[in-house]
Amino acid sequence: MIINADLHIHGCYSIATSKNMTPPVMAPQANLKGLDLVATGDALHLKWLKILEETIEESSDGIFSLKESARLPDEDASGESKFILTTEVEDIKRVHHLIIFPSIESAMDTRGQMKGNMDSDGRPRVRMDGSQIMEIAHQNGCIIGPAHAFTPWTSIYKEYDSIKDSYGQMPDFLELGLSADSDMADKIEELENIPFLTNSDAHSPWPHRLGREFNELEIKKLTFDGVRDSILNKKIKANYGFDPRLGKYHHTACSKCFTQYSIEDAIKMKMRCPCGSKIKKGVDYRIHELSS
Repeated sequence: MIINADLHIHGCYSIATSKNMTPPVMAPQANLKGLDLVATGDALHLKWLKILEETIEESSDGIFSLKESARLPDEDASGESKFILTTEVEDIKRVHHLIIFPSIESAMDTRGQMKGNMDSDGRPRVRMDGSQIMEIAHQNGCIIGPAHAFTPWTSIYKEYDSIKDSYGQMPDFLELGLSADSDMADKIEELENIPFLTNSDAHSPWPHRLGREFNELEIKKLTFDGVRDSILNKKIKANYGFDPRLGKYHHTACSKCFTQYSIEDAIKMKMRCPCGSKIKKGVDYRIHELSS
């Protein structure tokens, strides 16, 4: 079976996120976009977990459906998109990690083991490094990988030259982000055998945001184990998104006046814009540095 899956979004308790990011709105909008499976996001936030428990119910192992009582009036349930529990976590180095959970119990156990204020934002900031976060995730049956791995502010490659410098080992997957694609990531030798995902990181439920990037997964059965097997065994048939050059962080640019520069010009200018501010490395520059 082939499914379309968007595995990274945020709920209504995340900063700068629409109040409409709730399961009763998300489910029909995801269905309209052609998604079979969509992330819940923010599954470590207590108020969001309460909303999830009130509005969705487990329909197969680790996969959730909208409750009848939560369905919007006149909303057709046929073909409705399913949910899988996920969260994004920011570590002590401001590196973002995407975690996919097998159950609400797993999310609660993970929440209890994290060090930090889990309810200050839908995407919690924890006083832990990548290896500690990965250890807890794996102890609780989750899969984990770096979120939007090349962006200049909160990615694993903005902080490290190798993924192993963060995790101590290779993660379960790598999320490309809106400003990169598979061809770009393939230039980096250490990523040769790692599965690539790409997701919307949506902050609103409307179809121009939700599913703007998604994965086509081959699975035996729509369960958490089925999704996990598809990712770990690289049964990702394709990941789709818009041209990475349209991504917010793709181009190298001045951090103040936002003038964009080619990699060659930025190097010649020693990363200083004529306006006096620093030129910030874009995804294009960072992948150029890491390419083998």
